[in-house]
Formats: sequence, structure tokens, C-alpha cells
Amino acid sequence: MSDHPSRLDADGVPCHVLIDGWRTVSPRFVFAGYTDDVQGEFVRDLLDRDGKLAGRFSALLIEAPEGPVLVDAGNGRFAPEVDGGHLPEQMAAVGVASEDVRCVVITHGHPDHVGGLVAAGDEPAFPNARHVIHRAEAEFWPSPAAAALPNDAAAASTTALRSLLQAGLLDTIEGAARVTSTVEAIVAPGHTPGHLAVVVNDALLWAGDAFVSQLNVPHPEWVSASDMDGPTNEATRRRLLERAAAAGLTLAASHVPVAGRVDRAGTGFALRPSEISEQPDEGVGP
Repeated sequence: MSDHPSRLDADGVPCHVLIDGWRTVSPRFVFAGYTDDVQGEFVRDLLDRDGKLAGRFSALLIEAPEGPVLVDAGNGRFAPEVDGGHLPEQMAAVGVASEDVRCVVITHGHPDHVGGLVAAGDEPAFPNARHVIHRAEAEFWPSPAAAALPNDAAAASTTALRSLLQAGLLDTIEGAARVTSTVEAIVAPGHTPGHLAVVVNDALLWAGDAFVSQLNVPHPEWVSASDMDGPTNEATRRRLLERAAAAGLTLAASHVPVAGRVDRAGTGFALRPSEISEQPDEGVGP
């Protein structure tokens, strides 16, 4: 994969968007209840020739004063059918080894965010890092409800959580928590029960999967088929947008190929882009 990590500046704290891979998906997955009459005019220009939307798998690497902080860890080996698992080479491109990472914030337990937390033998991939997750998220993924999800969706999370617990590297939080002097984890439920977002140096808001399209900024009500609780995630989006607009934060998210400032627009919001990731022509998954 030819992508080089893009850089976001959090008021003097360098952050790197690490591209773990790419995929294309139906707009009916990105926007639950999609109809051409409602979303079509906004979505049409974003579709490829197969009528699909490009989306990235990504993590965020923060050069915190206390040492590197990683937000999520990509697919690892848990999604062989897509173009993923490129996090190690992306980290190498910015000169950071897995042993250098001092903290990992886990936004949520979907495989494309936690698969890379374990190495080939299921040992922790970041052995010197404290791993932070919301308690509700840590309790959900080993549950019968998670086990009943299709496509063995809980396998990556249960493997990673078990490994981290055995190594004594897992910390759970129940509300907002400052994990370093410049990195704050905040609750952002809806996509999953204990989803977290991250604020870096009161300048950058990394929203995880609370947003899955740049169109979610003007239309937070367009929830995703992957949201476990759509109404709660819509409320989370509105709260995050209010915070971003009021504080002048740059908004970025795992799957959204555009980052930027959030402006108020009438009774809603608009995104003013400052960083764009484009899907490469080679190494693209289905």
C-alpha cells in the first residue's frame, strides 16, 4: 500500500493518521434506510463506478509528551478478505515501533479497530502500553449478545481483551478520562455501547466511528447500518458537533477521508475540510 500517513496538528502536538487499509461499501450500509430521493443528491458525486463509497480503515498516532499514544490498532489478521493490516508499516513510516507506544485508547471493539492489538501468537502487540477502554465496551464483547452477532464479529475483541487482561495491560474507565497530559478520552456511545472519542490538546477531536461519512456533519440523523443504537449515536454526533464548533476543534474520524473544522450553518453544521485521504489505485480491497 502506497499511502503515507497524513499529519494533523493539535495545537503543537503532532498527530498522524495511519491508514490500515481501504474498502468500498454500499451507501445502504453507510446510511441506514438509504433512498435516492433523500440522500441521492448528496451521495452521487462520492460514488465510484460500481456505485459504492470509498472508506478508509485508520488509526491515530499522537506524539504526546509522555510518549506515543495510539488510538485503535486496525484490522491485524482478522479481516483477510479486505485490504487491511497495514498499521505496522504505517507506524514504521513515522519512526515509531510497537514497543515505543505508551498508551492505546480503544474507541470500540469492532474488528477493524482491535484486530491489531494482538500479534501472531495472540500476545499483546504493544507490550509497554496501557490500554484504555470504556467499561461498558469491555463488558459487552464477551457477552452472549456479542457472540450472537453475525460474521464472528466478537472474535477479535474477545481475543484482544483476554490477551490484555492476562498481561495486566487493560484499564477500564466509566466516564471522561485524561489518559495523558494532552489526550482525553470522552464517552461517545451509540455506534457501540461504550464507544469512546478522543480530544487531543483541546484542538483535535478524533471521533472514532461516531461519524462514518463527511455527510454526517450536516446530517447527523443519517445513522449507519453498523450503529448498534442509531438514536443514541445521532445524539452523540450532535453533542460532538456542538463541542467542535464551540471550541474550534478539528474533527476527524476513522473511516472518514476528510478532516476539518466544524462551522455552524443555520441550525446545523458544516465541515470545512483541511485534510483529505484519497484511495490509492493499487492494493484496494473489494
